[in-house]
Amino acid sequence: MNDTYVALDLETTGLDPKSDEIIEIGAVKFRGKEVVGTFHTLVKPYRPLPYRIQILTGIAQAEVDSAPPLATVLGDLVAFIGHHPIVGQSVSCDLSFLSERGVSLPNPVFDTLELASILLPTLVDYSLSAIAHSLGLPSLPRHRALPDAMVARDVFLTLLDRACQLDPAIVAEMVRLTRDTDWSLAHLLRQIAEEKPSPREEPVIPCPVEERKERLIPLSPRKSLEVEWLAQMLSSDGPLARAMPGFEHRREQEEMMQAVAEALNQGRHLVVEAGTGTGKSIAYLLPAIFFSLENRVPVVISTNTINLQEQLMGKDIPDLKKALGSNGLRYTQLKGRSNYLCLRRWNLLRRSQTLTLDEVKFLLRTLVWAAATERGDRAELSLRGEEVALWNRVCAHSESCLGPQCFHHRRGGCFLYRARQEAEVAHLIVVNHALLLSDIVAGSKVLPQYSHLIIDEAHHLEDVATEQWGVQVSERQLMGYLDLLSHRVEGENYAGFLFEIGSHFRGSSLSSSVKREIEELARGIHLMVEACRDRVLEFFDLLWHFVEAHSEERGEYERRLRLTSGVRAQPDWSGVELSWENLSLALENIHSGLSRLQLMFEPFSDANILDYENLMVELSSLIHRCVELKRETNSIISQEEGNICWVTLSRWGDILTLHAAPLNVAPILAQSLFSEKECVVLTSATLSIEGNFEYIKHRLGLEEAGELLLGSSFDYMNSALVYIPEDIPEPGEEGYQRAVEQAVVDVGRASGGRAMGLFTSYAALRRCHEAIATQLRGDDILVLGQGIDGAPKRLLETFKTHPRTLLLGTSSFWEGIDVVGEALSVLIMARLPFSVPTDPLFAARSELFDDPFNQYAIPQAVLRFKQGFGRLIRSRSDRGVMVVLDRRIKTRFYSACFLGSLPLCVVKSGPLRHLAGEVLAWLGEG
Repeated sequence: MNDTYVALDLETTGLDPKSDEIIEIGAVKFRGKEVVGTFHTLVKPYRPLPYRIQILTGIAQAEVDSAPPLATVLGDLVAFIGHHPIVGQSVSCDLSFLSERGVSLPNPVFDTLELASILLPTLVDYSLSAIAHSLGLPSLPRHRALPDAMVARDVFLTLLDRACQLDPAIVAEMVRLTRDTDWSLAHLLRQIAEEKPSPREEPVIPCPVEERKERLIPLSPRKSLEVEWLAQMLSSDGPLARAMPGFEHRREQEEMMQAVAEALNQGRHLVVEAGTGTGKSIAYLLPAIFFSLENRVPVVISTNTINLQEQLMGKDIPDLKKALGSNGLRYTQLKGRSNYLCLRRWNLLRRSQTLTLDEVKFLLRTLVWAAATERGDRAELSLRGEEVALWNRVCAHSESCLGPQCFHHRRGGCFLYRARQEAEVAHLIVVNHALLLSDIVAGSKVLPQYSHLIIDEAHHLEDVATEQWGVQVSERQLMGYLDLLSHRVEGENYAGFLFEIGSHFRGSSLSSSVKREIEELARGIHLMVEACRDRVLEFFDLLWHFVEAHSEERGEYERRLRLTSGVRAQPDWSGVELSWENLSLALENIHSGLSRLQLMFEPFSDANILDYENLMVELSSLIHRCVELKRETNSIISQEEGNICWVTLSRWGDILTLHAAPLNVAPILAQSLFSEKECVVLTSATLSIEGNFEYIKHRLGLEEAGELLLGSSFDYMNSALVYIPEDIPEPGEEGYQRAVEQAVVDVGRASGGRAMGLFTSYAALRRCHEAIATQLRGDDILVLGQGIDGAPKRLLETFKTHPRTLLLGTSSFWEGIDVVGEALSVLIMARLPFSVPTDPLFAARSELFDDPFNQYAIPQAVLRFKQGFGRLIRSRSDRGVMVVLDRRIKTRFYSACFLGSLPLCVVKSGPLRHLAGEVLAWLGEG
């Protein structure tokens, strides 16, 4: 591995090689750790540098204005690179910029991003700086060509060392998987393999020896918690204060803890709203821990977001266990089946003879990961794009599970089984809402028996229940299913289950006539698949024309058509129904063919058919999935009673999806969840409206429950100002959008960035971003837009680290965003977050109310409004302003409902021209 390489990096004005320009080139020639030479130059562009690029790179306009033009430096760059292999981060993008300018390099290319994605499969962020940080290498905060080329060199060399340390069997398997590809890294892997000793025949996936733990045997009669004793633990001189740095006594936390303890003691349900800063997790964890330990019963804790689960598992529960000295406390996180790797299915894919390059890359990543993981949890992997579909082919689906008959289950290597075993003996079981409810749908097959449940982030429960009891079917899903059976790979060649059957006959004792009969049936089913493919295209084509003809509302990203009785009465709907009957018949033919195939194989369990068990399980899975797809689609086309049905057409008109969801989840939750448990505690920062819980209890079917409404421990009167411009046009009126844009500019200038704008519409966000970015550039303020300037996580990182930044967000930015300190000093709410009236779910559920606007639309909007406000003050020392650019909050009859649901804070209204001054004055900068 002593070849000479060249690490290359370009800085450009954007990401489009055709329209953007190169502004800097850096290259490092190296042999091992020795730097042989460097190349660096700025390049003169023929357009102004975007302000965002100046911020990210630190390159000033004057620097590139005096730089040489690209044409004069390309020859020197090509001579410097020579014939040596090229290394770089996403280097193909850099090479495409050069190619567009007439420089096509035939050199071998090794991408550090691709190499890192294989050797570091658990990284969340694969930026160059993040990779370097994970490897313990230094990197610079700014993007500059030569320093980045140096970092890419260091990363490449370190990753090579990492690859050389892999088990020889792992490397040998990597070489085998890449043997028939023209992928550049295949050559590198072969070089590494040549320097390693002869491997074992198969890479070994370690199977840790689990310590056997006794299951919990419930105590009878139950012991009640001593509430006053628990309260002492939260005191300023209690064990938590002594063991946890920064812990402080909070009256609201103590009140919540006492209420949760009483609910557990009395076996009753409880609803708790606790504002930001209460410390909800400790307030419910403390009584849950002792109740579980004392009574030897499990307590399940359900959250909506991954962030909160990670906080509970990685910080809150371990901290409490240590502080309380509860060495016997056992806790675990349990997820749904599809989150765990199935080694049997993974090995089936790995042994396939017709792998695509994407499948090979996926297998390389999971190979390195599977050899090191203890949980086999997909959350450890950062799956991207097509990898999500590939994961569905290797995860632990119920219909393809052999259970105790599986080899990996028998030897204790099944990740799903091990996770369930941990849950069977745990005191605290952390899950998400989706698993909690899907387990109920499936008849409690995942979670151990439990009677005590705490639901955090409970304001999401209705939406998750809607998803879990609903179905959706798309053209992609149906075509994806057919592709599993058979699909064309190149020319007249096909791959898929039906074309891999013959490979199972090697070494079997089946007669030639039986083999021929099975293969003929498989070919017959393949013809059925091809015919079904035509029926799918015909059905969705007719459905597409129907949606185009009958949907009036065109959303920003998709068009939605609710399938009401009136819509179904349209003459052209009968064509859709007839087309579905044809597709349904085609699916039935496939089902019948696969069932016959299953019957043909059943008598030959002792015929030495290769991977017989796996073959039969996959066949059973394909039969089951066919039945499910047919049932789900039919339930939508035929409109099952109690369901809302609709069709969505993506913004670009290329993805059509059928949906069905229950009209009302309250009766379902009341019967299947609340009536089945002794104690359910629901908590969130946003459950009440104007001080009562009637709306949320009605929506969830929780009529009988205790209530506790707690304020925040933060002093909002001295930390938060709500300012409402009284002369701004109402949304929808002429001049409203221009006024919003001017207000955002004024606020951005007044606060020097440090502001976040919340929008209810991507279209409004895009218009605002386009209008203000150039204006604020002159004030050295960077404007970032969700869906415009990158992924939400990257935008938040930039927002936190670059103080003169104004961030515009929608949907996902209304909650779960935690920016502490001055980075977020002003929150701008463009308009009140009312639901779109034509949304199928909202429209159908509105019909259940006598007064839909007052009884449904306003309460929904108020809860979202409170979530948005909650982004502003995240610590006791925070100070900020929320600007509401929707004067309806003051002029309409529902104003008291919105403002009355906020914590007590300063509320002012005045002219728009005073906005900047009020912001400056409140932030102490006026």
